[in-house]
Amino acid sequence: MGTEIGIALVLLTAFAWMAGTLVILSAIDRPERKARRQERRDTRAGEHRRKVEYRPVAAGSRPEGRRRHPRTRKLRPH
Repeated sequence: MGTEIGIALVLLTAFAWMAGTLVILSAIDRPERKARRQERRDTRAGEHRRKVEYRPVAAGSRPEGRRRHPRTRKLRPH
């Protein structure tokens, strides 16, 4: 009975040590991740401010009867 308790105690200690290490590493990395996320958000916000203006499509430039993608893709085995 004493051996099983010893093994369980060692495994529990190892699990607690790993969990504690991951929590500490995550806490250290959090400000850096937050800064990167904010930087990406600012970059995307800058892209949305630029508005692209498209020219209108000329009337009759796209035939009504023709599909947009005339050929279907066929699967080819390797």
